[in-house]
Order: sequence, then C-alpha cells, then structure tokens
Amino acid sequence: MMDNPAPLSIAARNKKNYLAAKQAFNENRIDDCAGFYAPDHQIKSRPAEKGRQEIRKFFETLHATWPGLRIDVEHALAEDDWVMGHSRTTATHSKAVLGVAPTNRRIEKVFWDLHRFDAAGLIVESWNLTDSLAIMQQLGLVKGP
Repeated sequence: MMDNPAPLSIAARNKKNYLAAKQAFNENRIDDCAGFYAPDHQIKSRPAEKGRQEIRKFFETLHATWPGLRIDVEHALAEDDWVMGHSRTTATHSKAVLGVAPTNRRIEKVFWDLHRFDAAGLIVESWNLTDSLAIMQQLGLVKGP
C-alpha cells in the first residue's frame, strides 16, 4: 500500500503555479496564463490599473509585438508567499519596435520578476525588472560596449 504523498508546501505550490503560468505564456494560452493571477492583481513596477485584465493586456501586447516570444526560466526561488524568477527571453524582431523596422534578427534579453501569492495560490502583486538596454543595443538604437 502506497502512502499518499505529502501536500505541497505553500512555497512549492506557488513556484509550481509560477512555472505553469510561464508555460501557458510560452504556448500563447493567454487566458490560462491570466488565470494564475488574482482578479485584483497589481503590477507594482510601473503605473498600471489594478486587475487581471491589465496583466492580460500586457501579455497580449508582448505576443503581438514579439511573435514567437519565449520565456525560459533559468532560476525560480520560492519562500512562503513569494516567488522570484530569473529568465531569458528570445524572440524574432519581425515587427517594428521602438521605431525600428523589422530586422528578422533574434533578440535576447534577461529579466527578473518577483510575485506575491495569495492563500489560493494566485499572483496578487508583480514586480518586473527588464534589461531594456540589451533590447535597444540589439535593435541598433544604442551602441554596445
């Protein structure tokens, strides 16, 4: 007779949900991805309206601007209600971005995100830190070192 596995800790559950949200994003399943966010979700790293619809619009805009955008989570750390990730994104510059005509070059950047989860395992607050300089360098807007 097998014992039932122990339930996931809160931190493990939140990390699992974080990774599942990223997978849904990569598969362009925006409704599924947005479902990991609380109805009153708040983006804290920039001025934004409160609500799940804001994060949904953000994801839709990313996919529209960067077709084929992929997020590869390199590190994800979870503690209590918090999950922090370090990820690498790749996409093809196939649409005009920041006034630069499409080059069809592969663009790569890193970002860090921090999320606070509620008791139900939904993301209620998000902070994002993106290497925008790397994007501008790859688009030719800024000279690299």
